[in-house]
Amino acid sequence: MATVLVLQAALQGLAIGAIIALIALSMTLLFAVCGLVNFAHGDFLALGMYGALLLAGVGVDPYLAAPAVLVVFVAIGALLFVVLVRPVQRSGLLAGAQLTLGLVFILENLMLIGFGGTHQTVRNVLSDRNLSLGGLVLPWQLVVAGLITGVLAMLLNIMIAHTSFGRHIRAITQNPDAAALMGVRINRVQMTAFALALGLLGLSGPLIVGQFTLTPDMGLDYTLRALIVMVLGGLGNFVGSFIAGLLVGVGESVATLFFGGAIGAMVPFGLLLAVLLLRPTGLFAQR
Repeated sequence: MATVLVLQAALQGLAIGAIIALIALSMTLLFAVCGLVNFAHGDFLALGMYGALLLAGVGVDPYLAAPAVLVVFVAIGALLFVVLVRPVQRSGLLAGAQLTLGLVFILENLMLIGFGGTHQTVRNVLSDRNLSLGGLVLPWQLVVAGLITGVLAMLLNIMIAHTSFGRHIRAITQNPDAAALMGVRINRVQMTAFALALGLLGLSGPLIVGQFTLTPDMGLDYTLRALIVMVLGGLGNFVGSFIAGLLVGVGESVATLFFGGAIGAMVPFGLLLAVLLLRPTGLFAQR
């Protein structure tokens, strides 16, 4: 029985880790291409969940709502880049951080005004349904969310590694000035990357909303986890962020099984502290 419980915790951790990995990958994309640490990242994810809540109120299942929220977030991302991000890019990393910190307060207060401060849940077609495999019992909505986000994360890595747009992203990451000299349209690639990153958050929100309780300030937790994963994997390292997300998810889930939720919640921060002490450039950073 102990083996079954450990295996179940590990599988749940993999599913949660795939979700964290996708969030961290979209944050890594913004950092690598735009030179921006987006402290509002988790709040945009929370906004996507509230979008699913809004559509659920008119009878649209969150899974069906996901494509619509994706399109809206892509448009929001492109607009925000043109109106807010691009004007402050030349001012450096600190100015971008201040901008996204301001967005945190704006988004959280908008969600508070629009949806109230009470905890809310969203049901979907898979609510209260479990997948049983021998002695393993896993919530179907966690399995589906983990599989879809995992596939999206792998597709994002493949796109970056094997497509023309991905080559432009890697070129900008390595040397933006040289990339510009080679004909890469920096602003267009950055705008597309920003829109894509927010689109992934808009798509992820409805997929995972059934697993969580919604509050306007919930985004901070996701932002912290994404930052931890991004540092663990090596800043700007897409494959590293994906693997680090899985490690964090499994580590937290297994630690929660053995030592309780309080200790499990400390695992990401413990891993971050250990990596900063022993390998500050990240587990998968190139030497």
